Amino acid sequence: MGRKSIADIRRVEFATAAFEVLSIHGMKGTTLQRVADHTGASKASVLHYFSNKQILIETALRQANATLRKEAVALMNLASTPWEKFYGILEANFSPTTFRPEVAHGWISMCAEVPHNPQFQRLQTVIYRRLHSNLVTALKETGMTPAEAERGANVVSLLIDGIWMRCGLQIGGLNREDAFAHIEGVLNNLFGDLTERHSAKTKMSALANALTLNAAKP
Repeated sequence: MGRKSIADIRRVEFATAAFEVLSIHGMKGTTLQRVADHTGASKASVLHYFSNKQILIETALRQANATLRKEAVALMNLASTPWEKFYGILEANFSPTTFRPEVAHGWISMCAEVPHNPQFQRLQTVIYRRLHSNLVTALKETGMTPAEAERGANVVSLLIDGIWMRCGLQIGGLNREDAFAHIEGVLNNLFGDLTERHSAKTKMSALANALTLNAAKP
């Protein structure tokens, strides 16, 4: 794999800064100047790579989602059973690297703009469809009927969104452990208290923690 160009590195740097500024100031308060100040660069430098705020924010959101997608793919590749694939998806959606209030703030800011912004609407539609498709596929492989898998995927995706919203609003200090406790309570009612499901959760949780630790190494 070749080295990234300086231009690619700068784009990633500015996109990362844009998401951080978005998390702090919201959509209205996010400006090219603030993004520049956040990185110690000039506004002209940001404009050299991104012609306007719209393109920069969209790139930032795609980059944030790519991090989640990369973790989901890595975990699903390590899964050997349908329930392990299912929990690989959940672990990626609540990864310690992404399930944090500051990241959730940025996501909430973007969601508030979705009804008014066709680009954000398309991006969010792609994200939802991918999540739904992955969940349905994993649940079908457990032996559920298509209707059962659809119902289960819908409930789980709604639960994921609700927990992320709660995290972003910081109501009640919801953390990753609390999130999974709520999810397990719903899953027990939805799918039954299955030993194989709990075994899959334990395995994928350990793998997710290992991936996080490896990613944090210099």
